[in-house]
Amino acid sequence: MNWFVTESPRPAWIARRSYAPWLVIATVCFGAFMGQLDASIVTLAFPAMSQHFQSDPEWISLSYLITLVALLVPMGRIADRLGRKIVYIYGFAVFTGASIACVYAPSFDALIAARVAQATGAAMLQANSVALVITAVAPESRRKALGIQAAAQATGLAAGPLLGGYLTEHHGWQAVFAINVPIGVVAMIAGHYLLPRTKTKPEKAKPTWRVLPGLAGVLLTYAALFAPMTLLPFTMKQPLAHIGLTTAALPLGFAVAATMLHKPGIKIGALITATALIMPVPQVLQLVLAGVGLGIIAPACTKRVMSALPEASAGVGSGLVNVARGLGTALGVAVATALIHTLP
Repeated sequence: MNWFVTESPRPAWIARRSYAPWLVIATVCFGAFMGQLDASIVTLAFPAMSQHFQSDPEWISLSYLITLVALLVPMGRIADRLGRKIVYIYGFAVFTGASIACVYAPSFDALIAARVAQATGAAMLQANSVALVITAVAPESRRKALGIQAAAQATGLAAGPLLGGYLTEHHGWQAVFAINVPIGVVAMIAGHYLLPRTKTKPEKAKPTWRVLPGLAGVLLTYAALFAPMTLLPFTMKQPLAHIGLTTAALPLGFAVAATMLHKPGIKIGALITATALIMPVPQVLQLVLAGVGLGIIAPACTKRVMSALPEASAGVGSGLVNVARGLGTALGVAVATALIHTLP
């Protein structure tokens, strides 16, 4: 029972495997997938929740995102000192418990409180995710590993509208939170057995100004990724299943590019995204191509940030990257919400 209060090592037979670092990446991808799934799955349930509680639905997302952004860097610093593995596992525990609270929320205020608790757990996960990735693999493999982690996030974003539409239509809005529970249980078990001990001695080092351009790139990428996903459910008149498929096209393109395209740089990604927006092609294809461009930009910007920081401060760097992701997501939601309120 010692692993409840301190980090425990992986079983020796796992640690010795040549593919052990990629098992770490796979475990981190659980958290990356789960966090973004929960951020996007609620978007198609907004109308149902708004009708159920008779309240403005944007606070269901904004309460989550604001709390997440506020806690990411502190959680990263805590993880650097106490150990990233134990903070990561407890993050899953908090997130899973809060998901159950969302399912049974008796009022809108209770739902918002449960979302804040969810965001606390998500901060414990996301503040560690990039740090666990870059400390698990050799420097020459980091761009690929970061791409896989970003792809897991994008897959969560893509799965969110698809699952959200289906679950809301067939099982009610509560199901969009209930789906987190089995994922969280599996991830906690995987984290215990597959993640190594990660506690490091803090170094006296301050982030350099190379950091800021990478963070700005991450922020703008996630704003561009999330704004259409929030807007489309309110502007499209098709059935929820069709809206979900269309909305998923953007993060699907992101996931493909982040996983497979490791050599193109930020400028190429920006060019692809800009070209997609002006091409006279169907909307779904536009969204896929725009997602490809964004999927090239995000891992490259993340690697730029993490390369500027010492390994012992990887948790803080991971927190900063995810602050940028969260702020970008919140910006996308805010812009989309403002546009929704201007619609006739």
